[in-house]
Amino acid sequence: MDTLQMMRNRLEEKRHNEEFQKIESILQEGFSESLGHLSRKVPFQAASVYCYIPHKEQLHKIADYGGGVNFIERIRFDHGYGISAWVAKKQAPIYLPDIHRGSRHGYRPIRSFLSMPIIIHDELAGVMNFAHIEPNAFERPRLLMIKNYIENVKPIFQLIMRIQKKYPLNRYEKENSTRR
Repeated sequence: MDTLQMMRNRLEEKRHNEEFQKIESILQEGFSESLGHLSRKVPFQAASVYCYIPHKEQLHKIADYGGGVNFIERIRFDHGYGISAWVAKKQAPIYLPDIHRGSRHGYRPIRSFLSMPIIIHDELAGVMNFAHIEPNAFERPRLLMIKNYIENVKPIFQLIMRIQKKYPLNRYEKENSTRR
């Protein structure tokens, strides 16, 4: 059984028990592992996964890979901080293929950035960000693999959406929930 199916099964078990702390732990572990598998097919250095909390109209970071990534984190948009929140609001992807950043940004600065909204039945479910140190890293073949991955995680986001409708996740009501 693959990682995504195991994560989905574990979430199904926990959603009836209202064990919210364990749900977040399952999501963190599952996404970290599945993003690790994806990074072997589509090279990237960092990724972040956000779910949308409808009653707060905010994004909440649920997983990181390679330290995570979100640009302009100090800028607040309607759904939180950074480009992820802008992507959530517009429900449109952003691809920055060749970011020119000076040497002040460290030894291996990010050169490519991709942020994709996760839309299910015309509703925002979340956002995923990907970063690579090489320019033009997410061109068509790799982009298609990322889109396929997002299609494969949509059932998990549907489950998250059902859980949120049944039990509003009060644990996520922290201010500035997308900052880390």
